[in-house]
Amino acid sequence: MQEPPTFLIPLVVLVPFGVILVFSRISGWNLLAEHYPPTGDLPPTKKRMGYGVFRGWIGYNGGIIVGSNAGGLSLRAMPLLLSFCHRPIFIPWSEISRIEERSGWKGRTWAIRTRRAADVDFALRPSTFQVVRDDAKSAGVPGEY
Repeated sequence: MQEPPTFLIPLVVLVPFGVILVFSRISGWNLLAEHYPPTGDLPPTKKRMGYGVFRGWIGYNGGIIVGSNAGGLSLRAMPLLLSFCHRPIFIPWSEISRIEERSGWKGRTWAIRTRRAADVDFALRPSTFQVVRDDAKSAGVPGEY
C-alpha cells in the first residue's frame, strides 16, 4: 500500500479547525461574545452538551455548555474542540428583549433576542432551554414560554 503524500496529513488535520473557525464567525457567536463578554464568574453550569442553532442553520449540536442564574445566561463552547475560537458569553437577563418559541426546518427552538446584538439570530433547542427557563421567567424576560 502506498503512503499518502506528506502534504495531505496537515491538510486533514487543519481543515476541520478551519471550518470551525469560519462557522464561529458567520454564526454570530463571536459578535455575541464581543457584546456580552463575561465580567466575572460565570453562572453554574446547568447543561453540558447543549443544543443550539445560530442564523437558523448552524447547529451547535451537543457543543454548548449552558449556565444561568438570577443575573443572566451563559454560553460556552465545548473545551478543546470548539473553545479555541468561541469565547464565553454572558448575557444579562436585562439585555434579552424577548424569548419566543418558533418552528423551522431544524425543528422547534426558543429564539433569544438581545438588545446590543439584535442581528444575531440564535436559539436553544427545547431540552437545552428547559434548564434556563425558570431563571428567565424569574428575571421577567418578556416572552411566551
